[in-house]
Amino acid sequence: MNSIDLRRVDLNLLVVFHALMHEGSVTRAAVKLSLTQSAVSAALARLRTLFEDPLFERSRTGMLPTWRALEISGRLGPALSSIADVIFDEPEFEPTASTRVIHLAMSDDLEIVLAPWLALKKIELGWTVEFAIHQTNSTLWRESVESARTDIALTMSPGQLSADLRAEPLFSGGYLCLYNPELLEFSEPITYDEYIAADHVRVSYDVQRGWVDDLLAARGHKRKTVCAISHFSGLGTLLTRVPAIATFPEHAARGIASSTGLKVCPTPLQAPRFTISAIWNTRVDGSPENAWLRRLLGEFAQTV
Repeated sequence: MNSIDLRRVDLNLLVVFHALMHEGSVTRAAVKLSLTQSAVSAALARLRTLFEDPLFERSRTGMLPTWRALEISGRLGPALSSIADVIFDEPEFEPTASTRVIHLAMSDDLEIVLAPWLALKKIELGWTVEFAIHQTNSTLWRESVESARTDIALTMSPGQLSADLRAEPLFSGGYLCLYNPELLEFSEPITYDEYIAADHVRVSYDVQRGWVDDLLAARGHKRKTVCAISHFSGLGTLLTRVPAIATFPEHAARGIASSTGLKVCPTPLQAPRFTISAIWNTRVDGSPENAWLRRLLGEFAQTV
């Protein structure tokens, strides 16, 4: 976009877009920006026209960003941070000169893909900063964020946040099936009948029923569960030896498949989608290392 085009755009719209991405709500974005809800709604309408995309879709948990919105956010966030740095002359965090330990909280499906990515980045770029990953999940994430030790927690985007928390959507995803093709043979793609006839491994932090069980029950079927485990990281070893299938987030399924020889395939169910967000406490909102970490996570999100 050239300078003539920029003069036709109200750049304040980008600030509203950034607030909507963070807050996931017109109401909360309006409070954050000290605007009326009608002003934010009007700005959203103009943004949709500008980008020729709905940008946000309503759900039971709030406003979910579209793929286009996630793409825009990934490019806009660093740009706005750079502008803020120019205006306020904030110091930059130097990962090659710091021995700080950065604490991240996440469930192990995210750890499967993020931990190797961070480790390889550290080695490649010669960072002296260290990363410590702690376990949490979509039920317990608030405890992690409230801990003074945690820099950022990664979890499925919550419906609401308290005033002392901030969130930034990273990426959206769905679910895939994973199995050992040497032990099981399915159609491509797997059929519903094959799916309900197969033995399953359930993954849940409380090892209780999940959305798969609910969808099957609605159609009069029950999942044939041979084992229930509380961590995704156990699936690689289990499924290489057991003729069973597991259904779980696609980022983790692809991560496990790439290192085990297991096979992924689409689920025959109308699986829900989810958005993963970075969540942090406002007490660290302005710190250079937290801003650097958020930019780093945004870079990671582009690879998922």
